[in-house]
Amino acid sequence: MVFSVSIVSLLSFFMSIFAIYLVFAIIQKVYNENHRKPWLYIGTAAISLSLSELIRFFYYSQNYIIGTILITEGIIYSLVFFSLGFLSYGLLLEYLILRFYKGKFVKMKFVPVEEGSATGDLDINLQNGVSYLSFKKDRYFMYEQFSIATKQGFQGFLITEDNPKDIRNKFKLVKTPIAWLTQIDKSIKSDYLKDSLDENSDVVDPLQINNMISYIDNFLDQSSNPIIMIDCNQLFRLNSFYIALEFLKYISVKISKFNGVVVMLVSPDLLKKSEIIELDQFLSILEWFG
Repeated sequence: MVFSVSIVSLLSFFMSIFAIYLVFAIIQKVYNENHRKPWLYIGTAAISLSLSELIRFFYYSQNYIIGTILITEGIIYSLVFFSLGFLSYGLLLEYLILRFYKGKFVKMKFVPVEEGSATGDLDINLQNGVSYLSFKKDRYFMYEQFSIATKQGFQGFLITEDNPKDIRNKFKLVKTPIAWLTQIDKSIKSDYLKDSLDENSDVVDPLQINNMISYIDNFLDQSSNPIIMIDCNQLFRLNSFYIALEFLKYISVKISKFNGVVVMLVSPDLLKKSEIIELDQFLSILEWFG
């Protein structure tokens, strides 16, 4: 029995050290991103609990005390109390975010906004709740149509292979969030990268499909009347067709749920006829007027 307790105590000791290491790694990442999240408090709770376990280990196995036995036990129980307090607060904060605020406590790049107002009709036929495939029209024509849509009641999110600064200047998109689909390393603090991005744009790696899904999910959760336009060429070039296909299927289902519009831009040279047929099963071929 004593042997079993010693093993558990030793395992708790090493798990506590590992937990503290992980928490510090996470906290460093959080502060680099200049915002706080609920798991920051949960991490603080893990540190408090781990410290209490470390002190408890040395107290019972090595007869090590801090001042007196009373003080040592007081520190142990105080750390456990604080860990429960931080944990409860972190979980409460997470509950409030999920239940009421939908991510508003978290600093996000891609937040829905209303671009402005403009007169004139679109040259493309869009219907809410529908996902479209465009592979016959020039993508700059489509960007222009997207820009007009953001000025006529849609909240837009553009995922493009082009530099966000160039897109904003050319198509008068001042506030609309733009994700730059590129493999430029964000850790390289180049003047070119800094000059290209603003508070409403960021770099997204086309190989990181899960990140794109998270960004789109967060955008849709906060949006009303959303329109998303995705330049899919790099997705098909760098990923297998079926990975890109599953991504587009997921976005199509989500946009239908939120009664929005999504337009997928694809060069026909990248796709086989059989692949276009597969896309056509859940995407509507975009129609335009004139």
